[in-house]
Amino acid sequence: MNAFRLSSALLLTLSFASLQAASLPESRKIDELLAQGWQKAGVQPNPVASEEVLVRRLYLDIAGRIPSVEETQAYLKSSDPDKRAKLIDSLIGSTGHTSHMFNYWADVLRLSDTVKGRLTAEAYEEWLKKQLQANTPYDQMVRNLLTTDGGVWDSGSIGFWQRDENKLDHLAYTVQVFLGTSIVCAQCHDHPFDKWTQMDYYHMAAFTWGMNTKSKSYDFFQKKAQGPEIDKAALKNLDKKERKEYLAKFQKDKKSAVAEVSREDLQKIKQSMQDVMKPLRYTSAEWEEGKLPALPHDYKYTNAKPGDKVEPKAMFGPKIEAKEGQSTIETFAGWMTSPENLRFTTVSANRRWKKAFGLGLIEPVDQITDSTVASNPALMEYLTQLMIEKKYALKDFLRVLYNTDAYQRAATTQQVPAGEVYHFPGPILRRMSAEQIWDSLVTLTRGNMDDAVDDENIRLHQYLDDLAMFLGTIREKGPEGIIGIARENSDRLEANRQKLADMQKQLAKAKKEGSESSIDVKAISREAQQLRKQTERDFLVALVGEDRAADLRQGYKAKQETPKRPQIDPKALASMTKEQRRDFLKNAKNGNGGKDGLTLASRASEQQSPAKAGTFLRTFGQSDRELIENASTDASVPQALALINGPVLDALTSPVSKLSQSLQSASTTDEKLETVYAALLSRAPTADEKAVLKQVTSERGEKAVGDVLHALVTGAQFLFVQ
Repeated sequence: MNAFRLSSALLLTLSFASLQAASLPESRKIDELLAQGWQKAGVQPNPVASEEVLVRRLYLDIAGRIPSVEETQAYLKSSDPDKRAKLIDSLIGSTGHTSHMFNYWADVLRLSDTVKGRLTAEAYEEWLKKQLQANTPYDQMVRNLLTTDGGVWDSGSIGFWQRDENKLDHLAYTVQVFLGTSIVCAQCHDHPFDKWTQMDYYHMAAFTWGMNTKSKSYDFFQKKAQGPEIDKAALKNLDKKERKEYLAKFQKDKKSAVAEVSREDLQKIKQSMQDVMKPLRYTSAEWEEGKLPALPHDYKYTNAKPGDKVEPKAMFGPKIEAKEGQSTIETFAGWMTSPENLRFTTVSANRRWKKAFGLGLIEPVDQITDSTVASNPALMEYLTQLMIEKKYALKDFLRVLYNTDAYQRAATTQQVPAGEVYHFPGPILRRMSAEQIWDSLVTLTRGNMDDAVDDENIRLHQYLDDLAMFLGTIREKGPEGIIGIARENSDRLEANRQKLADMQKQLAKAKKEGSESSIDVKAISREAQQLRKQTERDFLVALVGEDRAADLRQGYKAKQETPKRPQIDPKALASMTKEQRRDFLKNAKNGNGGKDGLTLASRASEQQSPAKAGTFLRTFGQSDRELIENASTDASVPQALALINGPVLDALTSPVSKLSQSLQSASTTDEKLETVYAALLSRAPTADEKAVLKQVTSERGEKAVGDVLHALVTGAQFLFVQ
């Protein structure tokens, strides 16, 4: 046994010596803890990954795409001993990393453009991108999501609360995402496999119950116009006679107050503002302190009765203690993200580890209980403390993982059986996500599109500014000012109606005299229509001015993806036949491919979220955003057909593509084949592959280039993160 340990230790020493030393002390510590696990389990680490494999892996894992030929060559030619660490730093700071991590978080948080309208969805998406780009500490980001309060014009983070209308469901997803614990079973009954009860679930739900996500539409000025409200507390202390007198006086006062605002006036306000108010229905999240859940009507346990109110109390973890001046939701958010709540930190570290290595130290990542043990407990404990030391800055934490020797080893190609401990002699071989495949194809056809990712939605921000100004104006003018404008508008409408009546009399008189004409009828009809439209606009114009009134009435229209006109090398254009030039112009008009959802104009993070069913992204496993991390990397027949018979090859070989232009620059077939390998696999063909390529070239000539390209883009080497 001692001899075996000595031999293992020697092997580990030799294997470490063959690697570039990890540049960060935290990375070296992780490698030491892994080595201890290898030695204990009798596991040998995987060999060192080649520079070609590593550069491709780093781009895919950090920036979400394969490197361009130029990027690969620049890295491989560099003799800088710190080039790996420098590349990692560069990629983590890039907009490509933001784009890639947005795709990841969109899956985790179930971001969807179809939930509560595009206005809220796009504001939420842009808010998340800004948080990721700024490296906002993870604990702070979660607190911001939980405690957000206001409208979409205040912060896009309200989209987090708008995602699930059912508050009990929202709690289950919140706990599963941020605390890695599935408690959903306890929503309807005591948990069958854990100690949690349905009562525990409602205790936890009481922390978030006060968050209201349905806008009250016109209430912000109607309530004030409807007179006083009944003092229910005072009413309880009155006897029968006093209560009757109080209610009679209340009704008289209310009638007097409401008389100041006629029903017709309120109706005019609603008609004038309905186009603006409609999209505001689901654009706010407002906290109401003291609001508590009631047990359901079918609650069957003896510790309480259906309908009983439930006070807030933690199901697990440290005790929740409210600080003076804090709301209940602030208390909950502080407890969840506290360093003392190790489950929050452990889950965060474990998710980041899985992101880098393909498998968590704890699996499944979102079914953690008090009895859960990591595959390497010492390493999990260290990563948890490291997350705290890094102050939850996710970029800084990931930088440590990517700089480890373990991450830079060859991938494990054997499937890890369920339930079997994996000791991480290297990362797991993984198929690209749908977004990684898409973004890699964009790189092949358009080149590096990272700089185009940070394109701010100006129209969105303008509309949010208009909304904020509109609502601020309403609050500033108050009920009296609003009603005054409505009355003025009503008077103008009445005047217009009288004018219309006079027009009709003139027309009737002309008809009686036999002097009417179709031209007169059309002219009067047009003028009447314009009068009606103008009267409808007058209210908003009086509030916010002509320009902004028009924008508000138009509402928010989501940005449409418009492919930029592709640039092409004039030499390539000159080399086309008449038929090729015709096809090129057709494809250029429709975008690359122009069918089956394959318009490779921008990165996946800029597409509809999620993509429509049947499009490229969904075919290759993009999440439908119904469940947490619901993306799939499983192969399917539609995927094979999309690669073999779909528009992918047409997009790659189109004269407008970056790859085609690179091929045009190559003078020989051999050079073109090397370009294809460099572009798709970030390496030159091996000796064995060259032998095959030589035979294919002798048989097919120039057509061999297209054959090889087709073979590689449909093959496992391209589709997998090696």
